[in-house]
Amino acid sequence: MPLRPLPVRAAFEYRKKAGRREYVRVKLVRSADGIVEAIKHAQEGAGIITSLTETDGLVELSERTTTVEPGSTVGFLSYAALSG
Repeated sequence: MPLRPLPVRAAFEYRKKAGRREYVRVKLVRSADGIVEAIKHAQEGAGIITSLTETDGLVELSERTTTVEPGSTVGFLSYAALSG
């Protein structure tokens, strides 16, 4: 059964090229208005271990997505869901 990303509000800006799927490491927080938001980890890269230990999961960005603006809805995949 394929995983279904949970919709959350982006609290970050991100740009990428079209044509490739990307995953952004994020931490979830509850904002002042009660909505769950995804905050992008400050550092990226496969060797940045804190980007895994200080985050809750991944935001999946489709091949068609080129920008994420704060306030937009993005799909969140928790590490727990990914590990089965």
